[in-house]
Amino acid sequence: MHISQVKTAFKIADVEYVKNSTKLNFNYLTDLKDENGNPLPKDILTKNYSRVYLIVVNGEIKKIGASQDKGGMKGTLSIYRDGGINGRPSIRSYGVWYFLYSTILTGKKIEFYMIYHDDFEAEVKGLFGLHKVPNASINCKVIEECCLTDYLSVENQYPDWNIQEQGKDWPEEVKKEHSAITRKSLKNKSKRKQAEM
Repeated sequence: MHISQVKTAFKIADVEYVKNSTKLNFNYLTDLKDENGNPLPKDILTKNYSRVYLIVVNGEIKKIGASQDKGGMKGTLSIYRDGGINGRPSIRSYGVWYFLYSTILTGKKIEFYMIYHDDFEAEVKGLFGLHKVPNASINCKVIEECCLTDYLSVENQYPDWNIQEQGKDWPEEVKKEHSAITRKSLKNKSKRKQAEM
């Protein structure tokens, strides 16, 4: 599906290869506007709004994802800068970074888009009754499911990089490299524990 078909998303960043490294740089746009051209809050990328992100390659949606990282959208996307290679990333996080990195090396244009849902006032049950909550929010997974449902209704399949939703296994190269990173992390953790004893 081409990003131009989406009516609720707005662009937030371009992805750039960092020369001679395995890192990616995200060039976040300034003065962001929503899908209707209205200015967005200054904290739209750093506050924990209910949101999903779209990874777009040469105009085509490759990944629809959701996260509730407390650092907002910038926190959500930070794992994709280097795949978490200095820690123990999930295979999903590492795999998406691998796709991003492999794709950008071919010279294709990669962009991030965002869909978010405003907070709203609601009455929420406590122990003794209802409480007025001025900033209730919808779970980002609900937004993600709605986006995936819409995508499926047009394409009859999930986006290419939504591997888990497709019920597919990660490519062998991703599994092999992820396993090596995990072993290295565990080895380093074991060395630190021995040093503390």
